[in-house]
Amino acid sequence: MKFQINLMKLQLGLEESFIEIGANSKEPTVILTDRGLMDGAAYMTSEGWQALLDETGWTNVQLRDSRYEVVIHMVSAAQGAEEFYDNVTNESRYEV
Repeated sequence: MKFQINLMKLQLGLEESFIEIGANSKEPTVILTDRGLMDGAAYMTSEGWQALLDETGWTNVQLRDSRYEVVIHMVSAAQGAEEFYDNVTNESRYEV
């Protein structure tokens, strides 16, 4: 839990810094991020994620609908090839 909260704080700080840099640019700026703040939910139980939201004061709606102007959901290259992609043969992949 503490790790995910600190990771969220770090990501927020980075995103805010990039937004400020873009706002100070004389040129139109687009900020692209790889993964959003909700990404942490993939690594926690739903109860753990809700506890994180409760502790940080965020809601799913705020993170999903208010934080970013556009979200592009890309489909994994493993879709349709599930037999070649799993978390059984790769112990570092442990998504919930």
